[in-house]
Amino acid sequence: MLNIGIIGYGVRIDMLMDDLFALPYEVCIKAVTDTNHERVRALMKKDGSQETMHNMEIDKIDGLMRSCEMNPDTINFYTDADEMLDKEKLDGVIVGTNCSTHTYFAKKVLNRNLPLFLEKPVATSMEDLRILAECEAKATVPTVVSFPLRVTPLVQEVKRILDADTIGKVEHVQAFNDVTYGFVYFHDWYRDESVSKGLFLQKATHDIDVINYLLSEEPVKVCAMKSKQIYKGDMPASLRCSECDKWETCMDSTYNIINLRNDTPRSDYCGFAVDTGNEDSGSMIVKYASGMHAMYSQNFFARKGAGRRGARLYGYKGTVEFDFVTNEIKVFDHMSNKVTAVRLDDQGSRHGGGDIVLMRNFVNLMQGKTTQSVAPLKDGIRSALVCLQAKASSESDQFYPITL
Repeated sequence: MLNIGIIGYGVRIDMLMDDLFALPYEVCIKAVTDTNHERVRALMKKDGSQETMHNMEIDKIDGLMRSCEMNPDTINFYTDADEMLDKEKLDGVIVGTNCSTHTYFAKKVLNRNLPLFLEKPVATSMEDLRILAECEAKATVPTVVSFPLRVTPLVQEVKRILDADTIGKVEHVQAFNDVTYGFVYFHDWYRDESVSKGLFLQKATHDIDVINYLLSEEPVKVCAMKSKQIYKGDMPASLRCSECDKWETCMDSTYNIINLRNDTPRSDYCGFAVDTGNEDSGSMIVKYASGMHAMYSQNFFARKGAGRRGARLYGYKGTVEFDFVTNEIKVFDHMSNKVTAVRLDDQGSRHGGGDIVLMRNFVNLMQGKTTQSVAPLKDGIRSALVCLQAKASSESDQFYPITL
């Protein structure tokens, strides 16, 4: 039986537990460190009461039956991570705290030579990235970064196509993410930019990692631009939809999100208040070591059928295009009229089938069946570095080197 410790048990970690316990492994949650034990217990029990689930980011709950390993009554709860790490005999640790503390807790785990699963972004500042880089250089145990998109069947098939030299060497990339649930980043805790550090870091981290992974090249320079055109206004700070007299006419009120748009609200802070941070669109250009460049753009007010997420990768012999929304790949032959289309099944796992791959890899690392992480810490550092430098560039109108 593998004993896992968790530092920071939120909705994202709870989703991963669905995939972990769907796997045929003997694993149990031995201990949890969190500041709100009752909230954790409610998440584990799938308690949907209004009181305990308020402000939680609830995704589709599929009714998956929990195994006995998720019974909170059998788990040791702590409020201090050091106490848990010192007292418990653990085979691995999952860190799912707020982003600004990922590095702080990751260092504690790695210093104890325990396999680590680390949520993204791995760090929110250059100082933390330097600390993580030092940890990575000395680490004797593997880390799995929460990058599910790179291990989806979709991206793996694109990687196979590229490795087969079907389109030749990739010489240009156009990538995009039109986020249909973008209101989340202005209604929920993300709206506090002092915490989220902007949406390049929060959202583009995934997409830049996928591009880096597919190219197998080092990014060397970045420039970026961002704008805030929609989610701005003069409504009072900290206003909630439930307290606002515009709930019936505002299309971003919690009421209309549920009843007219048929979407899932996450908290109910006003997205048009004076204290709402974050850009609502942004773009970056990344130069790579070979001289080629990639363009990436993200938008947070596209909705419904306008949603898309993926990229086009161009070579001399052809172009490959993929989209996570449709789960489709198209390969265009530049030397003929041939177009090959591939549609993949994500088999029902979240993040296009990537989450369950991450969990399987983490278990195999703890078991000693492999020593190779499918999403190593060095790649998490590289992706976060690109995004932090893109943010800096967007605020200074300058190119920034991608270096620590």
